[in-house]
Amino acid sequence: IFSIGDAAVIDHDTAPLPQTAQVAAQQGPYVARLMNRGYDFHDMDQPPTLPDRIANNPIELSKRRGLVQAKPFDFLNLGALAYLGGGEAVTQFAFGGDTILTASGTTSFLLWRSVYIVKQVAIRNRILVLFDWFKSKVFGRDVTRF
Repeated sequence: IFSIGDAAVIDHDTAPLPQTAQVAAQQGPYVARLMNRGYDFHDMDQPPTLPDRIANNPIELSKRRGLVQAKPFDFLNLGALAYLGGGEAVTQFAFGGDTILTASGTTSFLLWRSVYIVKQVAIRNRILVLFDWFKSKVFGRDVTRF
């Protein structure tokens, strides 16, 4: 059983990762990549390793970049966006541990909305979200009052 995402805590020397979807969005592909490459997860006290049948085969090992033991997960902080309500939001752009820009207000709100739309997987969902935002702007959040 794997625990990944914003509720997972890894016991190691560094500080715990932030409880955000950004962490889960990076951890999921990391674990999937290790599973697809055939790493062995049986000993949870040790980093994942390749089984001997793969580790001893030079061709198969080269497909895994020569790594018998998997590199540990490395979180890349890209910043944060938070919607505050009333058409306002806060933004923090970061790369790794360095904060590049911090902003708030209407500009951050527009950025938050654009990222929200882009992160929708299906075009149908994008259209439904845009329609919901339009409907809320025209009629308000509570349509039972009409």
